[in-house]
Amino acid sequence: MRLPLTLLLLALPQMAFAQSCGVDVPAVEKRIGELELSYDDILSDISCDAPTIPAHVLMCEAEFGPAPELWRMGRLDDIAWVYAVENATGTETDHTNPPRDESFIAARDACTDEACLCDLLIEHTNGSLGGGSPYYEQ
Repeated sequence: MRLPLTLLLLALPQMAFAQSCGVDVPAVEKRIGELELSYDDILSDISCDAPTIPAHVLMCEAEFGPAPELWRMGRLDDIAWVYAVENATGTETDHTNPPRDESFIAARDACTDEACLCDLLIEHTNGSLGGGSPYYEQ
């Protein structure tokens, strides 16, 4: 059976985006689920109301698009950072206003494409979770 060309062309961007970071999405979701048992109240520092920074636009498009992989990677990273800070200091932080890694945020916000965001999110999450990161072996 041959698909009409228009259907195939419509599917291509979604297929490419779904694989843009090349991560094991079920492993990412599993780790989010494990960490959310204690860190479900951590929110992103990115507002998707009217994003203007290119990196925020890309993240927000992923959140509301058909392939939320990039947004979910950001979710994992947000939780992982607070988890790492609490483990390093032995002190629970205010989850409604957690400390942020300003140097990471500056690097993330300088990204203008998905590849840059993927690389930074993977690197930062690995740094926060070490062997507990779903990307650790990548």
